[in-house]
Amino acid sequence: MLLLTSLVMGCSAVLDSGNGLDYTPSVKSVAGARSDAEEVSSRLFDIISVQGEASEPGPGVTECEADPEMERLYKINHPWSITGASRETLREGMDRLREQLPAEGWEVIEEGEANNANSSPVILFENRDVEFAAHVMLRGKTDEDSLLHVSLVSACFSTPEGESPSGSY
Repeated sequence: MLLLTSLVMGCSAVLDSGNGLDYTPSVKSVAGARSDAEEVSSRLFDIISVQGEASEPGPGVTECEADPEMERLYKINHPWSITGASRETLREGMDRLREQLPAEGWEVIEEGEANNANSSPVILFENRDVEFAAHVMLRGKTDEDSLLHVSLVSACFSTPEGESPSGSY
């Protein structure tokens, strides 16, 4: 559960040897971490298996709270969504994630409804092996305004010696 706290809430759950983290960040180039995020998102999209339109923005680099100057530590954030399918079809895609991801090392951390007007269904997954968490929400009320939103966020990573994530977006 501590990795989840680190992934969802930031990188400063429990202090250890001065870096503000309760784990040792994996060393990855920004390009390597982006590639990992694209692969994880692609796998999630394949499992959802819904014919619709996926949003375009790719993975971005965000601050790891343990290193606000982004000298070495960073996180990858990759939000995307699927539109153009019925609400029921999107719900079925969400159900496929719930059913299939545990066999691939993902743990359902939380499941329920968002505190919003639509009481949107929400599932929070975590996979310590790939160092990502996925927040999945079915938004909207009707077939016309429904979308399945996935927000993929990584644990904090550290760039290789001599590299910095500063200026990466």
